[in-house]
Amino acid sequence: ENVARCLESAEALASTFILNSEGYVQISRSRREFWAAVSVVFSGKIIPEGSGPNVPTVRTPSTRVLSSARIDVTDRGGWLGHNNSLNNSNQQRRNCGEAARQYLKKRDNQANILISRIVKLLKDYERRLEGIESFVYMHCVGIQLEKHCSRARSKALSAWEKRTDISTAINVATKKKIPKLVQELKVKLDGLPQVSHTTVLKRKEEHLASKVLKSDLHKLANRRFGRAQEVSTERVIAVMSLWAKHEESVAIEEVKALGEAVQEVELSVQSADVDAALDRHSFANRF
Repeated sequence: ENVARCLESAEALASTFILNSEGYVQISRSRREFWAAVSVVFSGKIIPEGSGPNVPTVRTPSTRVLSSARIDVTDRGGWLGHNNSLNNSNQQRRNCGEAARQYLKKRDNQANILISRIVKLLKDYERRLEGIESFVYMHCVGIQLEKHCSRARSKALSAWEKRTDISTAINVATKKKIPKLVQELKVKLDGLPQVSHTTVLKRKEEHLASKVLKSDLHKLANRRFGRAQEVSTERVIAVMSLWAKHEESVAIEEVKALGEAVQEVELSVQSADVDAALDRHSFANRF
């Protein structure tokens, strides 16, 4: 059951990497839209939400007023790219947006391949577990077969002993000339199953054969169970090893890309920005 849940979750993740009708990967499109919105916030630029007859006109704050308050509205960090030039040519626009996007790209590098491989390994692991369950079922088959033959042997032996006893009683009643008792005993004898000594011997042979078969099934099941258990353990190790190697390989590129992104952010922050933030903080503490 736990393996089935893991497989279901992995398949759900894999489905997010499938191209939709518009030719986009679902999870990639969602992340691009999220990152576009976050980049607008980090850039500081004032971007209208939309335009048209049905869109209400919203007065935007003056960029001159914001700039006088040392609030950057020119996207000096380059969160939105380099499509628009800065008003001040002496300022250099950084590449924070591109660096951050490269970091996200490295973080998700080959994630779809990893998930598809994990799905494949989990399916194989699930088949192995089903095989282990079948071997356990082999144990149960041997036990139930032996029980069935044992009950059949006991039932045949009991019926044969009863017929033998009644037949002996009929012979005794016949010698003593008791016809009424003989008639009653014959009625009882007819009501019993038709079991002979040969039938009893046959049931005995079947019972002994079922014991041998039960032992053989148990040995076979134990041998195959051991093999399947070893292979199943290997599948678990394969899943963990695959995941660990992916994280290890991605982590190296991720740390490098993250360092570049942090460096771009640090270079985009000027000493004047820090002074302005400290001034606002000290002014707020006064009140």
